[in-house]
Amino acid sequence: MPFKTLEERMSKYKRECDKKYDEDLQKEMARLRDFEVSKIRMEEAQKYRSKLSSFTEEMEHLHLEKVKELKIREQETISRIKNKEREVEKVAFEHR
Repeated sequence: MPFKTLEERMSKYKRECDKKYDEDLQKEMARLRDFEVSKIRMEEAQKYRSKLSSFTEEMEHLHLEKVKELKIREQETISRIKNKEREVEKVAFEHR
């Protein structure tokens, strides 16, 4: 009889240890999953920031190029207008 009780106690203790081990294992796996998810989110956020920064730089570069083009066109237009004004003044002066 005492052997059986000892065996039962040992069996119960083993079940408790197994249960505790399983719980600890599940907690650790959940912690690792959370950590991996967090890590992936941070990596994705960094990739997005990098792409956004690159796109912003590209757009700023294109904007500056367009501004330069427009200034050149503006100067050319102003120059043509001044030339036409001189021609008109010259013709007006010749008719006097």
